[in-house]
Amino acid sequence: MTGKQDRRAFLKVAGSTGVLGLTGLAGCSGDGGDGGDGGSGDDGGSTGESGSGTSVITLGGSMSLTGDNADLGQLYKDAYELTIQRINESGGIEAGDGNTYELDMVLRDDGTDASQSKSIYQELIDREGIDYLLGPYSSTVTLPASAVAAQNQKPMVEGGGASPEIFAQGNEWIFGLLPTANKYAKSYIDMCLAQDSAPESIAILAEDGTFSQSTAEGARNKISNTDLELVVDQTFPSDTSDLSTNLGRVRDSGADILLLCAHQKHNIILANQMESQDVNVDAAMGTVGSLNDSFKDEAGANGDYMYGPSSWAVNADFDDPVFGKTGDFVSGIEENYDYTPDYHSAAGEAVILTFMNAFQNVDELNPTAVRDHIHQTEFSTVYGTVTFDDSGVIDKNMLVYQWQPESDLQIVYPDNVAQSAPVYPMPDWSER
Repeated sequence: MTGKQDRRAFLKVAGSTGVLGLTGLAGCSGDGGDGGDGGSGDDGGSTGESGSGTSVITLGGSMSLTGDNADLGQLYKDAYELTIQRINESGGIEAGDGNTYELDMVLRDDGTDASQSKSIYQELIDREGIDYLLGPYSSTVTLPASAVAAQNQKPMVEGGGASPEIFAQGNEWIFGLLPTANKYAKSYIDMCLAQDSAPESIAILAEDGTFSQSTAEGARNKISNTDLELVVDQTFPSDTSDLSTNLGRVRDSGADILLLCAHQKHNIILANQMESQDVNVDAAMGTVGSLNDSFKDEAGANGDYMYGPSSWAVNADFDDPVFGKTGDFVSGIEENYDYTPDYHSAAGEAVILTFMNAFQNVDELNPTAVRDHIHQTEFSTVYGTVTFDDSGVIDKNMLVYQWQPESDLQIVYPDNVAQSAPVYPMPDWSER
């Protein structure tokens, strides 16, 4: 397959069956990718041979490819695919065991369902013989999935789960490329407090999921060390499609700034219902899904002035062993998939490179050796430097972006990397 349209058509078909195999797409000539046996290019687990005789390592995982989080799950899938394709096109991985390998991938749809995800990982291990696991999206799904990795002693590298709870289990087999959720609101609060007319009060609305509750708890801890007054602190069910009552309380409280601890669906609802409920605050941030194009497409002008955190800047200039520079990765995503990547995309690329780096540096290719190397690794990717603390979490701080009507999405904090000053306070709805 060549060309953007052919690749996207393939992905649409593969995604609809709930499984994606990449050997054929990524440059191998084996029979993997038909989806019949999970898309793996071999019959014998994580290592095998393609039809051309080339050795293959298969990575496997589940991802949110349908449902409310499908837009975000697609970002990971696209980044995985493109990275694997580039690795294979450049000759594969020269591993530390003296062999050269191409990569293959089995990625199955879990619909952001924790039980389904657990079943997928157990099947990938038991039936497909996969030793190297790509983590799912969402902390609520990643926590139980990481337990499957630990029980079976298989390394899992993930870019979609950020709850501290994932990394507080003493699990030596899980590695996370997102800063933990308790850090997501810190930079936003610091930015607001640094303004000339600093806020005096804050409202928190939090989804009842694992990640969002961890984010809210981190924000409460941060607030307790400031002069801010927490005037609204409410939790809402993940399946709600109406935040009007919660927003009415924010409006009536007179809160200066608002923090929404939730995912893209609720960011869109918030942006639209803030307007309908005439909720005027100096700043409003959604923790996940407020920065990607699909949020702005659905929220339209109501998404203007919204803030969002990111562990990565699209204009960064990091060295990368596969793409060369961050800008080349950005161009690759734009050319192949018709959108500008965000931190989910960059983290997805770093997931694949974390395994690649380990394969290159271990004398013997096995799960324990790969895990041990990842624990002590340090290398550069389009996402920045990848190194993990003792619990398996990457050491990274969050940037703050804002949708600005005249200049689109801009980094506004911290000052040393800001593209624009924040528009603070946000204009009232009557002034827009």
